[in-house]
Amino acid sequence: MKNLIFAFIFITITTTAFSQVIARPGVRTGANFTNFTNSDSDSKTTLYVGGFLAIKLAHFYTLQPEINYSRQGAKSKFSSDYDTEIQYIGLAITNKFSPFKGMGLYTIIGPGINIKVGDNYDTNFNDDLEGFDFLIFGGLGYDFPFGLGAEIRYNIGLIDIFGRNINSNNHQDTTFDNLILNKVFQIGVTYKFDF
Repeated sequence: MKNLIFAFIFITITTTAFSQVIARPGVRTGANFTNFTNSDSDSKTTLYVGGFLAIKLAHFYTLQPEINYSRQGAKSKFSSDYDTEIQYIGLAITNKFSPFKGMGLYTIIGPGINIKVGDNYDTNFNDDLEGFDFLIFGGLGYDFPFGLGAEIRYNIGLIDIFGRNINSNNHQDTTFDNLILNKVFQIGVTYKFDF
């Protein structure tokens, strides 16, 4: 009898917990304002598009896996012939926190990985760029009740675009102040479907 009561309580708790989980697919797109750290290049305006699955686990927390396509790079101050463009397909784990119940305002933070799928650097300079980049990002957003949302994000890469690492012996002059990292400011819109 005791086991039956515990089984009933367990089933009731897990059913209640999982009935609160809501998963909604969505899309995101917007403008990238990109540049490199420790570079005298100018900022470049490009685009990003992506899809996500918003998994609402609590009224204040949503886990959102994403897949994105992003164009990044920088503009040369000397000639547009030397502008750098890098194209990435990325996976991100977005953690959305909504501090005010019933309000659409949220903050986001998370890690991601970008895989390079194209660039124009080898055409310009006969050299190769690093094939991937780890990144961290944070931002703010607002979800309207009808599925549309708006958000801003700041992404910073963690891997030098030339594949150099910080060297404690400084043989290659690769201290943190000399690493060339992607930095991206994004402004965009989102839409969550309600099937």
